[in-house]
Amino acid sequence: MKNIEINTITKINGIGKVKAIELIAAIELGKRVYYEKKLNSFQIKNSYDIYEYFYSIMKDLKQETFYVIYLDNKKKIIDKRLLYVGTISSSVAHPREIFKYAYLMSASFIICLHNHPSGDSTPSKEDIIFTENMFKIGNIQNIQLLDHIIIGDNNYYSFFEKKLFKL
Repeated sequence: MKNIEINTITKINGIGKVKAIELIAAIELGKRVYYEKKLNSFQIKNSYDIYEYFYSIMKDLKQETFYVIYLDNKKKIIDKRLLYVGTISSSVAHPREIFKYAYLMSASFIICLHNHPSGDSTPSKEDIIFTENMFKIGNIQNIQLLDHIIIGDNNYYSFFEKKLFKL
């Protein structure tokens, strides 16, 4: 019941359109507070931890979304940012935007992640090229890419776990 709609709520006796909108807004606010609080106390130990946290956010999305997690020099989470929302099969993330926020937050490390609405977490050719470029740019900028994770339907792909680049 993640994406409940106004029409569903207004079918409940005594709830009109305005009350339904208020309820949906309250539910959304609750989710945001819950996920932000959870992320701030979240300890990343491995790629699966990131998948587990973000799967609940991304599992029902119909478009690709691209997030970046920014970490300090002790690999503690500073922030996460939704940087792009794409189409059903692509999102266009630009390194300039990714590293701009890293500089503004004084981040030492980043983790990129996005979903594949198709459910298949296998990286596309574009995903592989993007990850290779982000790794190279991160090394030049001294803001290391720790991982790029693709979230599918009850599965994920970690470039770090597949050893496609070495830290």
